Amino acid sequence: MKFSGFMNVYQLDDKSWEYQFGERSLKANTLKELEVLVSLYGLKWRVLDEALAAKSLEEDKDNVTGFLNVYRDGDYWCYRGSGLKSRSLKVLKKKVLAEGLEWSETDKDLAYKNWKLDLRKFEK
Repeated sequence: MKFSGFMNVYQLDDKSWEYQFGERSLKANTLKELEVLVSLYGLKWRVLDEALAAKSLEEDKDNVTGFLNVYRDGDYWCYRGSGLKSRSLKVLKKKVLAEGLEWSETDKDLAYKNWKLDLRKFEK
């Protein structure tokens, strides 16, 4: 777990975010989604460290792939909530579907871009 620069917000190992309050917590895949959840619950969203918050926002933006529950961790594509990962997005998709998990696009343009870039990596 890594501090984000936002009050009560931490980045989890699967690159998702958690807002902790008391014995409870809220979780979301992106900081923007988490901020919405926090406001829906009437909780405070505050920056405690400007530089770290900006770094967290940049890291969060760079880790949106266009696919549901898919994130990057170094050279690997990973599927949240499972141990599934692969250097190839195509192979990860096969693994996800073989496990009976959901594979869908959350952002068609971004998903297309990542798919093409990943395929190009293996065509060399």
